[in-house]
Amino acid sequence: MPRILVLGEALIDLFAGTGVSLRTTRAFQPTPGGAPANVAVALGKLGADVGFIGKVGQDEFGLWLRQFMASQGVDVAYLEADSRAPTMLAVVALPTPDNPQFILYNGANELLTPDELPQQAIAQAAVFIYGSVTLSTRSGEAALHAAHIAHQAGATVIFDVNLRPNLWPDLETARREIDRCLDSATIIKANENEIQFLTGTDDLERGSAALLERGAKVCCVSLGDQGAYFRTARAEGYVPAFKVSAIDATGSGDAFVAGLALQVAEWGKPLAALSYDELVAFIRFANGCGALTTTVLGGMAGSPTLAAVQNLIRTQPSL
Repeated sequence: MPRILVLGEALIDLFAGTGVSLRTTRAFQPTPGGAPANVAVALGKLGADVGFIGKVGQDEFGLWLRQFMASQGVDVAYLEADSRAPTMLAVVALPTPDNPQFILYNGANELLTPDELPQQAIAQAAVFIYGSVTLSTRSGEAALHAAHIAHQAGATVIFDVNLRPNLWPDLETARREIDRCLDSATIIKANENEIQFLTGTDDLERGSAALLERGAKVCCVSLGDQGAYFRTARAEGYVPAFKVSAIDATGSGDAFVAGLALQVAEWGKPLAALSYDELVAFIRFANGCGALTTTVLGGMAGSPTLAAVQNLIRTQPSL
């Protein structure tokens, strides 16, 4: 069974391209996408033993997603094709590299129920990953139940806040549902805005400390071209970003999560035993995954190989 499991939405991005908005584009290019699927594919390309839990439609897009993810090294045994709804779609434009525009259309991704979960596989995984987009759908209860199974079994549960306000009826609902995930999370990944959203402070030290009080062992805050901040009960620090020629930030946060998950899965020891230097190395590797993803158009297409990340780390020594 896969050592790392990712749960959530696999979808088709109808991509307008760069330099145009949804309003001004005249054509769309379909590409595989979805934040959790991006994470899984990034892990597959890094050589990880990874599987994906979710649903697509019994349509051409769903067949394409299953075949593509499998070709990238992802175990799709738990990615079910459901005839009751079509594959999820996201209409995406990229007016500027760091300002994507999204409209999401849910489909089969909403139909996953707790009783359909591969409970034995989840309980045996070393790392379980999910995010808040799934919480905004009817599959949210399945995601929470899966995280609980993984947490109870002693797995590292990585929760990516990944807040998308337009998916929720209101921000209070989003805050309440996301709050339900914090008690079972081992690692919380967020950006600066999400830290403020969850804790009410824009101070990263205080905000991350508040999240650790909920039981998480590590809080990681991605800071775009400024790198990342991390905090544990024993250590905290900033890790600079790599210098790359970015053209598309789509999927960079997902690749960061994948890089972090790979390091954790290979560590094989309690996260509390990580030293400051080891944490820096983990985050630096994750930063490298995220940075290289921005150099290619499209989240999945841009996610790097292990050799590419290692080469970046070797050629840009730590500051």
